[in-house]
Amino acid sequence: MRIYQVTTAIKESLTSLNTALQKLEMSASDMQDNMKSKAKSGPSDLFSVSPKSNNDIDAKAIASRLDGAIAKVEKLLREG
Repeated sequence: MRIYQVTTAIKESLTSLNTALQKLEMSASDMQDNMKSKAKSGPSDLFSVSPKSNNDIDAKAIASRLDGAIAKVEKLLREG
């Protein structure tokens, strides 16, 4: 019974991860499209600098966390 619960929890977690990755991929695609459209329109002011906000995301830290999560999932899938 316990193994079934763990397996079900893993499947639910993988489903949630898949949904989150789909949202991430769509967001990245949208951001890329926005950057392309801004590049086509040309610079509005050569001397303007966009201010850094407190909400900036550390991409390297997120990539590291994703790599760790992927490694754990791969290990679980090999063992199971």
